[in-house]
Amino acid sequence: MPYAALAAARGANSACRIRHAVDRDEWEAFCASLPAPQLTQSWGYGEAKAAEGWGVERLVFESDGQALAICQVLIKRVLGVAVAARINRGPQCLVPQATPEVLRPVHEALRQRWRFGRRGLLLLAPGLEDGEAQRSLMQQAGFRSRGVAGWCSAVLDLRLGEEALRARLAANWRNHLKVSERGGLLFDVSREADAREWMFARHAEHMAEKGFSGTSVSFLRALQRAVPEDFFVCRAVLDGQPVAGMVVVRFARSAEYFVGWYGPEARRSKAGNFLLWNAALAMRAQGCERFDLGGYSSSDGYGRFKQDMRGTEYRLLEEWMSF
Repeated sequence: MPYAALAAARGANSACRIRHAVDRDEWEAFCASLPAPQLTQSWGYGEAKAAEGWGVERLVFESDGQALAICQVLIKRVLGVAVAARINRGPQCLVPQATPEVLRPVHEALRQRWRFGRRGLLLLAPGLEDGEAQRSLMQQAGFRSRGVAGWCSAVLDLRLGEEALRARLAANWRNHLKVSERGGLLFDVSREADAREWMFARHAEHMAEKGFSGTSVSFLRALQRAVPEDFFVCRAVLDGQPVAGMVVVRFARSAEYFVGWYGPEARRSKAGNFLLWNAALAMRAQGCERFDLGGYSSSDGYGRFKQDMRGTEYRLLEEWMSF
């Protein structure tokens, strides 16, 4: 009997036990079965964080021998003592269209694990869709809201095929794509070191010029070492010179736009449209079924640019804490 039916029969207070995942193969098999996998919960992302000094725990939530959810936790230790933990877009539920009867025991077990300061402070950006029912679930489990907005993004369904995806684009976005295609731009996708180093240098320059602290180059290097076959640099090239570039990471039948750079010529040539469109098609050719646009805020211009690709938008619950 499916777990959702079992939980409904037994009531909402069904116990849930936690164990550690055995190895990479088990973890990646779980991720491959997720309805909506998230990059930040992937094995490679955890390994890259471990290279930066974080401890990593990969937890499996079970009831009656059935795995209900998985959760990758990043642990910060001082002198060997866990003082804080971070969960980004997790736990991830393995049960499609999970009901509160499935989700509540998972989050209660997670809360129990971080009660009374035994493992320090837990900061949690849940893998739950934004909504009052989910917010109530978190409160009932004993978590406190931090008042920090949750992750918002959109996913392109690459199974639709190129023609259907193109038809869904906003009219203005599609017109700019046509301009870019007539303007002599070429698309390049690579896993080679020269492309990576070029992209890392552009990313570092961009952060320095704009005065912001984004994903570090050291983390990008660690992520590439963890998943060398799944780390792609995509570039738009004009007259032999790259005018825009991005890092795309593949995981669990999905790919996510991770960091990007757009040079002075990008706006005039509509390289942003050209690059993002062709990156999605390239990941489809690599066997991906989903392309995550990498997060955005609908209040800024670049967020609206991504929205106009007309993917399926999703918004996750705000951040919470437990101690």
